[in-house]
Amino acid sequence: MIASGAAHSPFDRFQGQPLIIAHRGYRACYPENTLCAFAASLGRCGMVELDVRLSADGVVVVFHDQMLGRTSDAATAAAQFGLQSMTVHDWHFAQLSQLDVGSWFVAVDPFGALRQGLIERSRLLACMPQRLPSLRRVLSWAMRSDMPLNIELKDLGSERLNEALVTEVVRDVTVAGADQLVVLSSFNHATLQICRWRAPHLALAALQEDAHPPDLIPYLHSLAVCAYHPANQIVDAPLVHALRNAGLRINVFTVNDPVRQRQLFAAGVTGVFTDYLS
Repeated sequence: MIASGAAHSPFDRFQGQPLIIAHRGYRACYPENTLCAFAASLGRCGMVELDVRLSADGVVVVFHDQMLGRTSDAATAAAQFGLQSMTVHDWHFAQLSQLDVGSWFVAVDPFGALRQGLIERSRLLACMPQRLPSLRRVLSWAMRSDMPLNIELKDLGSERLNEALVTEVVRDVTVAGADQLVVLSSFNHATLQICRWRAPHLALAALQEDAHPPDLIPYLHSLAVCAYHPANQIVDAPLVHALRNAGLRINVFTVNDPVRQRQLFAAGVTGVFTDYLS
């Protein structure tokens, strides 16, 4: 039994085989949530995870943080645009789409991929600059590549904005014809309920960290999700068995240790989110 109201989900194609989910793309070796990180994931994983937010003019953009500073040149661009805020939602898409969201990675080398020789600097530099993409553009790439997407809806801080995000994400997915290629996930489970009301045909997954909700399995069934995405630190074999026996998939984040990955797959998890792809 599948708990979701969706007739099909992207997880259906991975019955009985371990699912590797590229966390924000091939994040260890390429700048996260960029088209080059997604393209580098092809042939190395079964699904790509990405994060979405809204621009000031209501365009769904692929970006993780609430603030632009960590992974873009927004501090420099803000002065050119006459902007003081570094919050994603305060920028229009025409402005966001001009940001370089790739070069920071070459300078910072956050996972030590350059120092360890996992990727050549010249190869990275050839990809630059990377522009902040819209969800529409990434969906177009995913359809061409037949790559399933886990789209994480970030909490925008108000019910009004979260509802607007759901509305625009559902519209983009529908226009792209990507309904059966996409699963929508969120830490904000009220957002998942909005998704279920607006698009009962789409697959949903509940993200969770720190501790499980009380009466976990009935709770997940009440959300009508097809999958549970808990943090690695709160997962053990009895939990996995209970969830699978209840007809739910379980995908664990973020698991970069190959030994732990093997343990989780042996226990019966459907998939793992990881920054490293072999």
